[in-house]
Amino acid sequence: MLNELFKRFSSKPVERRAGARIRKKYPIAWVRGAELVPAAGIEIGETSVLFAVKTAPPGPKVDVVIELDKQRRVRVRVVIVRSEPVPREGVTWTLIAATYEGIAADDWDAIVRFCRDQPEPENKAAGELATLASTNDDAYRLLPLKIQQRVVEILSRAGRLAPWDEHRSPLLRMTYAGVSRSGVHRLTVHSRLSQDAEVMFFDSIVTVDEAGNVVLER
Repeated sequence: MLNELFKRFSSKPVERRAGARIRKKYPIAWVRGAELVPAAGIEIGETSVLFAVKTAPPGPKVDVVIELDKQRRVRVRVVIVRSEPVPREGVTWTLIAATYEGIAADDWDAIVRFCRDQPEPENKAAGELATLASTNDDAYRLLPLKIQQRVVEILSRAGRLAPWDEHRSPLLRMTYAGVSRSGVHRLTVHSRLSQDAEVMFFDSIVTVDEAGNVVLER
């Protein structure tokens, strides 16, 4: 059945986005309350997914759970950009193309590795992990909540990120870039914004002073 779906969809124009994409079967389900509604994964990319489901989600936004391997599941908030009914052997499936709207940084990293067929990072000593946590993608999560909100707000005003939503993780990755001569902390931010069925990528520098003031440097 999936082979037929592959053929059916591949005969239509495909939306091209930056980032690796792979076409393969993978377990996926969409979240309906406390229930996981099974679907059939067809294609997955660094910014989007394609899957088929017998029971389609009721709205344009939905949480999905993707099984990348037997030991790694990720949960992603997606926006449906295209859906199409496909009758097959007396059953009507729905092909769904969706882009990521909310995903944790670690989960997005796992999807990138999955798409690029890269192995999981090697285990490191506890001391090395503690050092990396303060200088890599955990920088955002180490910030106080109010500072997180201000970072999201200033990037949102600049059109580089969706507005703050307490129910989902913002589409950003952050690296600590050190302290400037004036004493403010500099942070490098890689953010993504879904708009009009397209995904845009931005690189920004923000500064945070001891009083918690956040400024978009560039």
